[in-house]
Amino acid sequence: MDDSFFGFVSIIVLGCGLYALYAYIKMKKDGHINETLLLGKNQMEFQCKDKDAFMKKASPAVLLFGVVSTLYGVVDLIHYYVMKIKILDTIAMIAFFVVLIWFMVYTAQLRKKFF
Repeated sequence: MDDSFFGFVSIIVLGCGLYALYAYIKMKKDGHINETLLLGKNQMEFQCKDKDAFMKKASPAVLLFGVVSTLYGVVDLIHYYVMKIKILDTIAMIAFFVVLIWFMVYTAQLRKKFF
């Protein structure tokens, strides 16, 4: 695959990271669970057994996911569109995938516990 495809992926990852940061700020500000990021299709905020405890445990995970995704998106964009920084890009990619997998597992456990 050519670099333009991977450059496009970096834009998507950056967008996901920025959305997660936005979701974190909005959750802190208005006290509502971001259903798009944290809940499945069949779950809604009103079904949560203890919304405050869920938010307390989920918010740091959303922040971490947002920061790591944003940083990886920026590093990857620089790598594909400005200058090659292969080692930093590889480290950022590994960190992103580790945090992504952890985020998915962690939030699934939270949903199981609170819904």
